[in-house]
Amino acid sequence: MEPSSLPTPESLAEELVDLIRERLLDTRPGFDADSDLYENGLDSMALMQLLVLVEGKYGVVIDDARVTAEAFRTARKIALLIRLEISER
Repeated sequence: MEPSSLPTPESLAEELVDLIRERLLDTRPGFDADSDLYENGLDSMALMQLLVLVEGKYGVVIDDARVTAEAFRTARKIALLIRLEISER
């Protein structure tokens, strides 16, 4: 995919915030793209659910080596990972 056709990191992060709020975690007030997902209840089961949601919504398969606690700490970091995966197709 061409860089100009990639979703922006900001738009991806906001979509992820909505997805996480609506389908995954009971988030705290003020939850945003920079909120720590682990502090908001992300655990290993929720992480697996998040991977399935992300892979289904964005059509990417995230390499196991990239699935780290730090890479999935915030919606913004996940957005950057999604962009990387899309750009490498």
